[in-house]
Amino acid sequence: MRLSAIDRKILNCIQEDIPLTPEPFKVLAERLGLEERELLQRVRLLKKRKIIRRFAAGINHRKLGFRSTLLGIKVPMDKLDSMVRRIIVYPEVTHCYLREGEHNLWIVFICPEKEKLDSFLNILAKRIGRRNILNLRTKRQFKLKTVLKV
Repeated sequence: MRLSAIDRKILNCIQEDIPLTPEPFKVLAERLGLEERELLQRVRLLKKRKIIRRFAAGINHRKLGFRSTLLGIKVPMDKLDSMVRRIIVYPEVTHCYLREGEHNLWIVFICPEKEKLDSFLNILAKRIGRRNILNLRTKRQFKLKTVLKV
């Protein structure tokens, strides 16, 4: 998909540094040498074209006392759709991916209470069997953030 030079600048800018001010797009427009109206139109178009998937704050869940785990689950392909439908209803599930390999469904689960994670794991175990779940709790995070230079 072809992007203009200014759209590339916009994407690079909004990935990292949206100011916490009453008029953040006005500040960004000034940085980019645009009118605020033009910046907003371009952002809306990039969102409409699905180049921008979502606009949200990136919160450091560890600083808020949340814990996370990566779960690899062995799910027979004929049960995959129903298992995914049951899993993605949990707001604590932030990622859900199908992968090749023995553990073919991978999810990230983030929550503040250990009991909530334990409850989720117990529900999964009842549905799929505990031996089919690989629980890789986060010990230390190395990747701080992803920024794609466009």
